[in-house]
Amino acid sequence: MLTNVLSYHEVMPAYLDFILAFGLKYEPDDLKFSAFMEQTTLSAPRGPVTTELGRSGRQFQLCYNLRTATKKSEENGLGNHQEWSIQPAAIHHQFDVIEGTTLWIVTKGGRDLYHRYKDFTASSVRPSGLAFTSPEECLRSSLSTHLMFCRWATEGWRWFLKWLEMTVEEEVGQSTRRQSRRNRHCIGDECGYLDLTSRILL
Repeated sequence: MLTNVLSYHEVMPAYLDFILAFGLKYEPDDLKFSAFMEQTTLSAPRGPVTTELGRSGRQFQLCYNLRTATKKSEENGLGNHQEWSIQPAAIHHQFDVIEGTTLWIVTKGGRDLYHRYKDFTASSVRPSGLAFTSPEECLRSSLSTHLMFCRWATEGWRWFLKWLEMTVEEEVGQSTRRQSRRNRHCIGDECGYLDLTSRILL
């Protein structure tokens, strides 16, 4: 099924590198993979010109990936590391500069990004300036969609980094307290801190 969809729409082969990062894995070993790739055919048509399908052969294709940090539970507070999830999304965009037709393929676990795009392009709540009556307006609307995806990717990082800072501070504090207890020596009924030189002399 996926092969038929990608072949029918002539999706650039590089998008396979992005979607292969998904799937059930014991450890998320593709967290460091990030890329932005493009394919442009504006001067000469690529493939057959099919006006009925809105294809002039002059188009550009983009594919890139984004990540957002999401808290799994709705409870108050920042939670622990098991309650945070780094969720990736692979985005493919294809735009015909003559016909104004566009194709979006978004790969992501869950349907939250799909519903967000559906609400974003709905006629009843469509933002001002989002129109599809001409190639110019379609291009402008496509750029607004890219911006919507980027905003989605930035939403959870503030709270995730705040949780990360608190966790590091707590771990450093515990390590400092453990080191202090190791350096404490009791002499008779009095307890005090002895530096390294004093301990060597004793």
